[in-house]
Amino acid sequence: MNNTKKTIKLSYTIVTILIIITFSIVTYKNTLASDEAVDNESKKTPKYSKFFDEKTKWCDALVITCTDFRFTTATQEFINDRLGLKDNYDYISIPGSIRNLLDPKTRDLVLNTFGVSFRLHHVKRVVILGHQDCTTGYGGSKSFSEPATEYETICKDLKKARRLMRLRFPHLKVYLYYGTVFFTERQRIYNFKQIL
Repeated sequence: MNNTKKTIKLSYTIVTILIIITFSIVTYKNTLASDEAVDNESKKTPKYSKFFDEKTKWCDALVITCTDFRFTTATQEFINDRLGLKDNYDYISIPGSIRNLLDPKTRDLVLNTFGVSFRLHHVKRVVILGHQDCTTGYGGSKSFSEPATEYETICKDLKKARRLMRLRFPHLKVYLYYGTVFFTERQRIYNFKQIL
């Protein structure tokens, strides 16, 4: 009987100690978490109002392109030089350019991403560039019977994208371009045609 009482007393003692240790750990973690939250809050909360009050120049355009490496340099040159937007645009590169905007499964995510640029930078126009041989969005030129069919398909999708953008952001001007590349012996020649 004595052994049983000693075992029970020891069990109660161990359980009590474990409860105290557990309570101490939880309390300590909560204290650390609240201290970190206060610390992080003071670090994270920048004073945006001053930034917006002092800001005199906003970005004018949002450019949406495909991630295709073959068109990256030519696209940047086109945007900077031919469109005259150097240092005056946000740049979003999406695999397949506008295919994710047209897909109902990803449309809201894409439009919300664009919305950040519109709200924060007061963007007034959007430039959307599609291109020939887009493998990510369309399976490449080989997926079409001829170049004219590829051009018509991508231009049709660009126009759908413009309609969607105008529905969501009616105050914006939306410009569409289709990029092609021709190869000569020494160089690649890129062309961007505006789609009306």
